[in-house]
Amino acid sequence: MKTKIIYNSIILALLILTNISCSKFLVEDNRAGATEDVIYSTKTGIDGLVGASYSYLRGWYGKQGGVYLSEGGSDLWLPGYDNQEKTLVNYSGISSQVISGNPNPALDEYWELLYTAVNVCNTGLKYVALAPSTILSDADKTAYTGELKALRAFYYWHLVETWGPVQINTEPPSSASSTAHRSSEQEVYAFMLDDLNDAITKLAGKTVKTGHINIWAAKAMKARFLLYKASKFNDNQAYIDAAAAAEDVISGSGSTFFANYADCWNAQNENGITNKEVIWWVDYSSILENNILPKRLKTDAKGNALNFSAPLGGSGAQGGNYMHLAYVGVWNFLPALTTVFVRTASESAKTLTYSGKTYNLGTDYQPYSKGFTEFSPSGYLLDLFNDATDQRYQASFRDTWYVAKTLQTAFAAGVAPPTGFANMRDTAVYMSKTRVTPANVISRAANRYILFSRTDAANPAVYPLYQDAAGTMSTIASSSAGNDNYKGNRMYINLKKFDDLTASIIGNLSERDAFVIRLSEMYLIAAEGYMMAGQSAQGISKLNALRTARAIAGQSNLLTVAEESQVTGKNINVILDERARELCGEQQRWFDLKRTGKLLDRVKAYNGYAKDNIKDFHALRPIPQPQLDAITNKTDGPDPNGFWQNTGY
Repeated sequence: MKTKIIYNSIILALLILTNISCSKFLVEDNRAGATEDVIYSTKTGIDGLVGASYSYLRGWYGKQGGVYLSEGGSDLWLPGYDNQEKTLVNYSGISSQVISGNPNPALDEYWELLYTAVNVCNTGLKYVALAPSTILSDADKTAYTGELKALRAFYYWHLVETWGPVQINTEPPSSASSTAHRSSEQEVYAFMLDDLNDAITKLAGKTVKTGHINIWAAKAMKARFLLYKASKFNDNQAYIDAAAAAEDVISGSGSTFFANYADCWNAQNENGITNKEVIWWVDYSSILENNILPKRLKTDAKGNALNFSAPLGGSGAQGGNYMHLAYVGVWNFLPALTTVFVRTASESAKTLTYSGKTYNLGTDYQPYSKGFTEFSPSGYLLDLFNDATDQRYQASFRDTWYVAKTLQTAFAAGVAPPTGFANMRDTAVYMSKTRVTPANVISRAANRYILFSRTDAANPAVYPLYQDAAGTMSTIASSSAGNDNYKGNRMYINLKKFDDLTASIIGNLSERDAFVIRLSEMYLIAAEGYMMAGQSAQGISKLNALRTARAIAGQSNLLTVAEESQVTGKNINVILDERARELCGEQQRWFDLKRTGKLLDRVKAYNGYAKDNIKDFHALRPIPQPQLDAITNKTDGPDPNGFWQNTGY
């Protein structure tokens, strides 16, 4: 059993963050100051406060709402049939309003969550500084200060990249205020980097991975922030500094690559502490209730603190990691295979009666989705991989569905496969990411498995060709009753990085840790920094080092001549392509496109669902209406003395 560090902020939430004005999230009225002084005059209280500062990370990483805001509306992912935020990911109706019954992704909740997290960090910094040596040793005070400053910077990264100019809070809440001011993005980045530089100094002695931020996590965070600063503000020195910071982490952190990329995502390596490619992660407890977020600041009509909504992990059993559900499609509705495919959504569903005998399916069907669809891969994403030389397509995606091992054994022993599939042994469904012609399908797949073929070169989210048991290729009429299940926004190639095969996790949520920064990102940051600073040879070398680590054994996976020329020409597309291969699905893509100025171009080129809706102003999200309603210095546009709504909303 893996060791789990539980960041629980129940005490903090109950004693400090409740009974507060419902809308003023930037500066809150702390009505529990006396109680706060008592609680944080003990070592246990301060330890809990520092732990509480981490808990809000679970509202974004490994959560449905966080995926909507970080991967949705990009060039990599198209909305699935059941996607609950099509207005957001298709840019068809993003609003600052809080829409009743439609909390996803709850922009107002994320605004509140992130500023609450900042204020918790500020409260922690206050009481760590005040703690006498009888409560905290100098070493503990130094380390805790470093952690809290790094966390504060990280929360601000989400704020500034989501909303642009935002207010900088450096002190814990002490009084209510109805005014707020937005600092420029440059000022916010300067503040974040100052925090990180101080954190790095204070965390010098913290090198071991524990789940809390150590020096290597802080340095990796700095490398990321410097790259963002460089690309957003065209800062050549920041590119140089980003590459240097990334190189420091590569050489000093002790992180190394797995020989097999798939091992990075293997369920046995899901613990951030022991996964050798992971630099920093968000810890999830196997007791899912321990992951639930604390109460909101916002209250209902009776003054009771509200829960954050389920997409943020704020209520019920919603405390687990959701990522294994984000990129998987429907798979068990094919009429010809309902006798062998079943969703194992409960213990009783793990058994199947077939041909008069009962078979235990174990966890074989567990990663094959839970019956709803969120995001399908774009054609651009699937076309990026060289399957002959690069491990990452097969390690990252599921295009083949197998019958359970017990049924495979039965078929081999002479039990008749499903009607029409006399030659079936293990494979039941195969989805081709390229167009398949009937001639080469019939010879291989007839009577063996069902095949879906990509028939639109630009959009793999359409698989209208379906092969029946006789090997006949036919076009599925989506208007026919029941045939919506065959459409590409329901049945599609899955991203399987986040599969969870834990026998005890058969419901909708997982205990897998959420990886936030991996070693490969440092190679990508260094490569981009070198390239944009005009040091193309070093950029090529760094990309080739990553490519070699991801090569199929015995194959050369180096950059092509054309790709090397892109590096030399400072063409950011070569970096964005490589980041897509390596980091797809890991809650970074929307921010990557935004910082490089490619969001509009790439969505128009590769996302058919959103291309007609996206506008320049969509690079920022709308300030939530509850925040605007709570202030008295609202202005019509940017004003150093005012607070305004982002353009376009």
